[in-house]
Amino acid sequence: MSAASRFLRRAAAALALLAALAVLVWAFSELFLRPGASQLTRIRAAVSAGAILLLAATFESIRRTQLKERYALLWVLPSLAILLLAFFPRALDAVRAYFGMEYGSIMAGVAFLALLTAVFFISRTLSRNENNITRIAQRAALLEDRVRELEGRLAKRENPDREPPPRV
Repeated sequence: MSAASRFLRRAAAALALLAALAVLVWAFSELFLRPGASQLTRIRAAVSAGAILLLAATFESIRRTQLKERYALLWVLPSLAILLLAFFPRALDAVRAYFGMEYGSIMAGVAFLALLTAVFFISRTLSRNENNITRIAQRAALLEDRVRELEGRLAKRENPDREPPPRV
């Protein structure tokens, strides 16, 4: 693919993203931020905008291969859940009644639990990768030692008077 066609594809993607953002801004201003809108409506608009931006950033990271799909689920699923709860606030009425919390506090709690789950999953993956790296480093050290030993044997066969290379 030529540099010009890559530039055109990127420019088209940027224009499409700008157009989508313009439509979102217009929709939010018309539906949620008009004069006389309640505080709950404004909170829902802010939460929705944040979830949409997080979804857009996640999908863009996947597209650029900066984020693998299995990790993207950590951000897509909570974002979709938060977005659905922002558009359907009555779904939280039972939780609100039980805990006696306001809508904003519940949404903050949901976001906190989602982030806590993501951090736990990432920590688990990091620990597993650390163990794998340790195991690979140990294996590489054993193989390196074996190669040096074989080089020493080979050098002795080829030139019996020469000393083998020193071990590190």
